[in-house]
Amino acid sequence: KQWYQRRVRVQELFRRDAMKRVLSGRNEETLQPILYFLEAHITNPRYCTVLCDLAHILASLYSPVLGMSPVIDKLFEKLNRRLKFELKVQERYMKLQGAMECFFTATGLS
Repeated sequence: KQWYQRRVRVQELFRRDAMKRVLSGRNEETLQPILYFLEAHITNPRYCTVLCDLAHILASLYSPVLGMSPVIDKLFEKLNRRLKFELKVQERYMKLQGAMECFFTATGLS
């Protein structure tokens, strides 16, 4: 329930075009919790749509300052690795799904 309330608030910020304003101007200490949360939850299907949008905004806002904080750099790298891994998993899933459809079609089980 707690995440649902957060998600509604985040979606409302997107709806009002206020997300960039809310996320901009953060320092290392105020950016860390957001990046930790993203890295931990971005691949959860219930949250990924909102969190992918959030990650995109963060990347566009803070990419010019990458290299200035080793902690923030490391968190962005972890997020990037998590997303790359998830893309590989999804690609394998789609290949498996296609193979299963071919099998079911060939055996008349579809």
